[in-house]
Amino acid sequence: MASRGSSAGYLMPAKRARPLLSSIDLNLLVALDALMREGNVTAAGRRIGLSQPAMSHALSRLRGVLGDPLLVREGRVMHLTALAERLAPRVQRLIGELDATLLGHQVFEPESATRTFRIATNDYCGAVIMPALLAQVRRLAPGVELELHAHKGRAPAPELARGELDLAVGTFLESEPGVERQVLLRETFACLARRDHPRAKRKLSVQDYAELEHVLITAPDYGPGVVDFALAEHGFRRRVVARTPHFLVAPALVAGTDAIVTLPSRLAQLAARGGLRSFAPPLPLPPFEVHLLWHGAAGEDAAARWLRQQVLAVALALPGPH
Repeated sequence: MASRGSSAGYLMPAKRARPLLSSIDLNLLVALDALMREGNVTAAGRRIGLSQPAMSHALSRLRGVLGDPLLVREGRVMHLTALAERLAPRVQRLIGELDATLLGHQVFEPESATRTFRIATNDYCGAVIMPALLAQVRRLAPGVELELHAHKGRAPAPELARGELDLAVGTFLESEPGVERQVLLRETFACLARRDHPRAKRKLSVQDYAELEHVLITAPDYGPGVVDFALAEHGFRRRVVARTPHFLVAPALVAGTDAIVTLPSRLAQLAARGGLRSFAPPLPLPPFEVHLLWHGAAGEDAAARWLRQQVLAVALALPGPH
């Protein structure tokens, strides 16, 4: 719907002090959403169960609060003003958030829900789990958005407790008070090297492996990794030529060098394309778990429970590491 800036039938109010939020009836937010969706007073009233006079009164109040006509008539057609066009997606999101906050604990209807779920994760879990999760959510809940937040290290318990995050996905070694956890998947390790690597074409001994140049993924910190501890048990120490906190940067670093990287197997499967090949490390490395975390206070929230179910379903459907 094209936007217009003014209307001959609407007199812009004189400049006045900004109204306080407490003075605004939040039912007007529902009316505003309906008006901007329908672009017609009568149709907007039908949408939310108001008569045409009641909807016209709501539009008049909204015009007074916002200092903008919102809907203007040109001939037989009503158009949204420029301000209304800008407000429409933000108001739609606010309605979804209010519904989720006040009523989401009772029932969640994914096919009609409008909500943003916030998930903290790292780029490994983001690459392995989140594409399938987004596809699942888009299929079941087209009005729902996913907002991914970068995270590594300790569980983000304060953010989960405050409701700033709905879930966290990653490997969290320590338990946090009030935070619930569930194992999503168990992961092993694989190595990546360029296909024409002069030494990684043949099967490597532990000594060969230790003597190669290595890229170290520094998650969660810059200390020694699981490979270093395993090599130390065999009396070896590797040479690390590059460190990166990003799982998805590591394959690019080895693609043009003689370095190799040891990383989670499912990620190695995704990255082993083009000029890279994946192979098993020549010494046993302990597997690790990927966890799903949420705050206990959200345990009975219907929307949060639905989201956890989708993450679990996606994780169960992932192919195992080779």
